[in-house]
Amino acid sequence: MILVQNHLQLLSGNKNNNMKKIAIIVLLFVSILGYSQQKKYVSYTVQQGETMKDIAKEYKISTRDLLRLNPDVSRKPKANTVIIVPNLNFGNTVESVNSNVVEKGIYLVKPKETWFGIAKKFNISVEELKVANLTISDLKIGTKLIIPEAKESVEQIVEDDVLKYKLHKVIKDDTVYNLTKRYNVSEQELLQLNPVLKDGLKLGMVLKIKPISNTLTEVDSTEILEETKKIFVENFASGKSLNVVLMLPYQLNKIDDSSLTNKFEKNQLLNIATDIHMGVLMAIDSLKHKGLSINLKYFDTENSIQKLQNIITNNNLDDADVVIGPLFYDKAVWLSKKVDAPVVAPMFSKKQDQLASNNIVKSMPSNKLLDKALFNYLEKNYKGENIIVINDGKADTQKALWQTVNKMKAFDSIQTISVLKPGVRKDKKENLVINNEKLVEKLSLTSNNWIILITDENETTASAINGLKSYNSEDFKLRLFSFEKGDNFDKVDNNLLGMLNFTYPTSEFIDMSAPTVQRFYKKYQSLNYAVPTKYSVRGFDVAYDVLARLASNNSFEDGMKAGVSRRLSHTFNFNKKLFGPTENTEVYLIQYNKELAPIILE
Repeated sequence: MILVQNHLQLLSGNKNNNMKKIAIIVLLFVSILGYSQQKKYVSYTVQQGETMKDIAKEYKISTRDLLRLNPDVSRKPKANTVIIVPNLNFGNTVESVNSNVVEKGIYLVKPKETWFGIAKKFNISVEELKVANLTISDLKIGTKLIIPEAKESVEQIVEDDVLKYKLHKVIKDDTVYNLTKRYNVSEQELLQLNPVLKDGLKLGMVLKIKPISNTLTEVDSTEILEETKKIFVENFASGKSLNVVLMLPYQLNKIDDSSLTNKFEKNQLLNIATDIHMGVLMAIDSLKHKGLSINLKYFDTENSIQKLQNIITNNNLDDADVVIGPLFYDKAVWLSKKVDAPVVAPMFSKKQDQLASNNIVKSMPSNKLLDKALFNYLEKNYKGENIIVINDGKADTQKALWQTVNKMKAFDSIQTISVLKPGVRKDKKENLVINNEKLVEKLSLTSNNWIILITDENETTASAINGLKSYNSEDFKLRLFSFEKGDNFDKVDNNLLGMLNFTYPTSEFIDMSAPTVQRFYKKYQSLNYAVPTKYSVRGFDVAYDVLARLASNNSFEDGMKAGVSRRLSHTFNFNKKLFGPTENTEVYLIQYNKELAPIILE
């Protein structure tokens, strides 16, 4: 208790990320000792003279349902009989307060309320209210609405436009060119839909981008996905209840009161676990507001197979609908062979092409899928370019180098492929620097140059890109590709990447201008006093998508086959292999441009 009080005092006095994580860890300490606040049902001792009808009324449940929960108990049980009743604290959140304004700018819909009535209450138009809540089509009790500030809109959008068009609210640094590339529309099409654009873009302006296809339904996504793909549509059954188990390496066994803050500063694994945890909680909160009942249990795996064995030995997981985690893929595969519930691996692993089971779900695409996406793009767009493959010369990257060369040689009408590596130093020490003179010798003045970088070394990456910078002019037409954008690009100037139209495949890409993303960031910061990390976003995306699919279908298998869904940073399209794992196959192909606005090519 002293530990809890101390950390709550710290939290109230210093609103930073570590303090919030400390609060999470404190709650984990308490929760692992008992789940009374997380359980959907709790025990109750019948008092003298009470009937099941009396108890049902007290616990806001029908007598019939209460008797179903307690099949061996009569309608007039004896005093001191222990029965099962609903936990009135289950799922309680800030929304339980009397006021329907739960936080600044957020409003909870009450019974029988309409768009018109809510808009009138806040002195805004129906159009402004609907534009601020583009992902909400039907008002339901408890739905969270964003309430925009009461001010005159730069451009009025008629009510039907919200349903007929993909909309975009202009933010700082938006340009017409940027919008055409982001949404794959022409400037003329934008002008036809938005005549006001003839006077230029204005901050806060709401633009019609393109018509929404009548055959598609937009689902918690930033864009309408390709019309050739089946789109997953949320369809939650009334009263649907899910039992979810979250397993992460919180490593509570290594934490003591005196060193808790330092642990966060030094323990990257603890940071990742708590970030994912907070993202999962936000996903569950969002789904609860849409009417789902979710019972969450979480366990500290301590990053240990032995602890996993203890968990499944000492806890009944038979009623679990899904397990999210453990964090590391090999341990997730181990667990998937021990439990009946599907096990969702939340993180990418280089091992996931070698290790698998029939019960594992790979939420992140494999490297093979990333490579395939780039190879397909190169082959489809090859028009006789001069191809240069740059490599660091290290033994562990040679296999990838020659696989790339051989695959590209199979392209139709391939003309020139050359390989460039660092030269050997006279002192025979390792050399990772690309020689500029040798680089320019391989560049073509008469055709476009495609440079493919195969390395994770900082020196090779920096020297190659700096060399290309020297020759990036009207004399040479250059374009840079890589099979991943790893840490070796962290210190590379994005201006250079834009000049070189840098293109790479990835499993995650976040559009900070998207309304759904902005709302997530705003709410996350208000709850956690910190900007969400990529792990927070991943926790949200994975948990929301998997649980939404479960809730919308009769079985987990049907949910996995339900189509494509785009979340905050990830797109999900699951493929189940016969007698094998279920794998997310969706990959983004990203290109930087001169406006420094990365766009999705495919």
